[in-house]
Amino acid sequence: MMWYGVLGTRELLHRTYKNLEQKVLLECDGRPIPLPSLQGIAVLNIPSYAGGTNFWGGTKEDDTFTAPSFDDKILEVVAVFGSMQMAVSRVIKLQHHRIAQCRTVKISILGDEGVPVQVDGEAWVQPPGYIRIVHKNRAQTLTRDRAFENTLKSWEDKQKCELPRAPSFSLHPEILSEEEATQMDQFGQAAGALIHSIRELAQSHQDVEQELAHAVNASSKSMDRVYGKPRATEGLSCSLVLEMVNNVRALRSETELLLAGRLALQLDPPQKERLTAALAEMDQQLRKLADTPWLCQPMEPGDEENVMLDLSKRSRSGKFRLVTKFKKEKNNKNRAARCSLGAPVHLWGTEEVAAWLEHLSLCEYKDIFTRHDIRGSELLHLERRDLKDLGVTKVGHMKRILCGIKELSRGAAAAEA
Repeated sequence: MMWYGVLGTRELLHRTYKNLEQKVLLECDGRPIPLPSLQGIAVLNIPSYAGGTNFWGGTKEDDTFTAPSFDDKILEVVAVFGSMQMAVSRVIKLQHHRIAQCRTVKISILGDEGVPVQVDGEAWVQPPGYIRIVHKNRAQTLTRDRAFENTLKSWEDKQKCELPRAPSFSLHPEILSEEEATQMDQFGQAAGALIHSIRELAQSHQDVEQELAHAVNASSKSMDRVYGKPRATEGLSCSLVLEMVNNVRALRSETELLLAGRLALQLDPPQKERLTAALAEMDQQLRKLADTPWLCQPMEPGDEENVMLDLSKRSRSGKFRLVTKFKKEKNNKNRAARCSLGAPVHLWGTEEVAAWLEHLSLCEYKDIFTRHDIRGSELLHLERRDLKDLGVTKVGHMKRILCGIKELSRGAAAAEA
């Protein structure tokens, strides 16, 4: 930091490259940009520069420029006038130095002398020629959303207050009987076979890994807690077994939901056969658990579709909940309303898509879908990344839309058949 101060003061008194506009030519998206008197040009893709400074000078849209974002494939180009500007920009959000927003930047270096260039702190002297900067690709990353964490914590605290725990002795025994332990061994073998089939598919189908990673990990960890250690003389813990059953049941439901969509068209017949066989064995073991009241509530066959739809609204804790009668009636109403749209999905216009969003109770996205001219044919091919580009950031809303699209795809396939 001392050297920064010494070199910054020297640069303030004796500016180097003070006529950089005479040594370089700037083109943004193929258009030449006239430059003022400056010392440097910075090309940004994130709102952080030189140790955390928002050098673009803001995060909101205005009359001239759009809001900067790291995933919009657009680069921000700003001018560097001197060390004083760099220092002031750490305190005040300057905006007068903005040059352009574009997808392609070309900087031509004129004359016989090189120009200092640095990329993320790595500096060199670039000989005469040109530098072309373009957007290459995008990659999914994990980010921390503190606002969402606070909201989730508040919701969990509220649930704890509204749903007090019942005494454990009234729910289930502490230790499994010998007969129940034998039954759980068979259940564990079926669950292990299902997880093995999913992991084999994940090696060749990235969608499987993205959609089922959480459920697979939760099931594997709960199985490790039940079967990982040598069985004690007192037997298996009922609380650990109950957690494992809930996680495996959720995994089975999410797998069937994924298999009912476009994944079924991507699988080879042997892959689909192995996964279907593992699911069938899992269903058989789950039906056997209906004889153990504390372990599993019996599920009506007609409730299967409602259970899978409810997966989009459950928390990621692995807990499994049956859909209430009210939710069943609401789903039936939505299904009847979608049928009233009349035309096949691929013939829908923007108005039908907006009406479909309204039936999903997602009216806030009607305008953005209409502005982007999302019709029925485009709706059927929307994916998670497309929804993020459209501004759908809430996990629950995204899941609801994706489940609705899969249901529309199944209906369209059935109509063609």
